[in-house]
Amino acid sequence: MPNIEVEPGVRLAYEDRGTGKPIVFVHGWAGSGDAWDYQVLDLAPDYRCITVDLRGHGESDKPWGDYDYDLYARDLHALIVGLDLEDVTLVGWSMGGHLGLKYAHEHPERLARLVITGSGPRFWQAPDAPYGTPPGDVQGLIDAVRVARTETIAGLYANNFHRTDLKATEEMFVQAGWRVPAFVGLTSFQALIDVDMRPHLPEIEVPVAIFTGRHDLIWDPRWSEEAHRLLPNSTLTYFENSGHVAFIENRPEWNGALADVVEGRTPAESLGTVDEVAAA
Repeated sequence: MPNIEVEPGVRLAYEDRGTGKPIVFVHGWAGSGDAWDYQVLDLAPDYRCITVDLRGHGESDKPWGDYDYDLYARDLHALIVGLDLEDVTLVGWSMGGHLGLKYAHEHPERLARLVITGSGPRFWQAPDAPYGTPPGDVQGLIDAVRVARTETIAGLYANNFHRTDLKATEEMFVQAGWRVPAFVGLTSFQALIDVDMRPHLPEIEVPVAIFTGRHDLIWDPRWSEEAHRLLPNSTLTYFENSGHVAFIENRPEWNGALADVVEGRTPAESLGTVDEVAAA
């Protein structure tokens, strides 16, 4: 697996497949670049698809320390600069989308557009945003990651899926999560909780396509609506037969919408009805 040195002694693993306009895919918390396997299969014939294992995940190095968004953004920038990528479509799922908003705010010069899926500017409730994880449950989630990381990862991924016919895929995601060391999982989850990108969204000028599963139980879809409201140049697309992993549960529609975005077309506001999925 190729890798790139993002700082002395720390290497980030990635895969680079296909040719054409570059798309960089960033996975979510306790995931890996393998999450995007179907996107690479379907899109690499037409686009350059680059998947990355964030530091502490997958095949990337896992040095001791705190894993926060500043660190991840530096690593991502080192990868994009190191591969000499321009006009990038940056795609982030869950924590990867949250991180993508930060990167788009800090490094718009490298991006043509941003796509976030199952994500938003903030994870949990606030006095001015009564949706997402209730404040009283946040510390419980952090404690669960600290005390029972293995069980917590399995439980969270069980809630990722709306469809009930993807148990083997769910298990694959759980296996990826179990490869993440406890100190990485804990500090990166704390970072996810701590970061609120809402104040910065009006300053993000690159186009942002927001994809969300209608039945997402992990990242409340109303945060997607809030992101759409705050971002000056954004679209919002719902995937009707999906939970947190629309790129798997509504794969044909999701991949088609991503291709639309890359080519400058506006994706539909709603895709993948139950009847359409059943007929596929």
